[in-house]
Amino acid sequence: MAEPGTASTHLTDRRKPVLVTDFDGTLYRGDAPLHYYAERAAHRLPAADRAALLDGLAGYLDRGASVLPEAVDGWEAVAVLGRRQGLGRDVLNAAFAETRARMAGPALELEVPTGYAELLLELRGRGVRVVLATNSPAEGLDPLLRRLDVLPLVDEVVSGTGKPAGLHRLLRRELGLAEDAEASEVRAGDAARLLVIGDHWHNDIAPGLEIGAVGAYIDRFGRADGPAHRTAPVIEDLLDTVRTWADARSLAERN
Repeated sequence: MAEPGTASTHLTDRRKPVLVTDFDGTLYRGDAPLHYYAERAAHRLPAADRAALLDGLAGYLDRGASVLPEAVDGWEAVAVLGRRQGLGRDVLNAAFAETRARMAGPALELEVPTGYAELLLELRGRGVRVVLATNSPAEGLDPLLRRLDVLPLVDEVVSGTGKPAGLHRLLRRELGLAEDAEASEVRAGDAARLLVIGDHWHNDIAPGLEIGAVGAYIDRFGRADGPAHRTAPVIEDLLDTVRTWADARSLAERN
């Protein structure tokens, strides 16, 4: 696993197709950690404020952007609601760390979408390089990856990516460019061998589209934050897009 905010320095085959996948809400899903995060943050509040945070999260998960438009996902929803009740960064960070530790065990129900897991294994067998890029810190991440049996699905894990800027750097690295290279420096067609997939448009999709990569956007809450080659509320509806991209890359390599 790469150090937080960095990518490993080993050489990669610059001709390989590369799929860069988000983690939370993409490679696994489940709302149990969000409720636990909210509870760990809320227990520091008076009863009335505690109820407002917990009920606010429930409303967000049920109705999404119409309830809390400034929150892109459930993690951000808890943070926004907590700050409204006066919770500071240290409290929220501590609650998040407790949640990550709890997620490493069986107490919180999580799911790796079966179709996606099988597809990643299939693509790796076909020579596609799979990179897991997450903004989560390295601390406490490895036990969670092992619990979910994610490590066999990916070639590399980059923690503390610092998306969106960190994803810009990672994608340029995969193209063999300097990490601060401008989008205009990407040769026509080169970025088509990259695919980005995730549930946070600004963090996971926009950096790829900027340089010409294929973007597959999971828009659970119908936010429509930006364009993508394919948008769907669940990852299962994006798998055909990923396969089509991989097939096109295989054809391009043969030609």
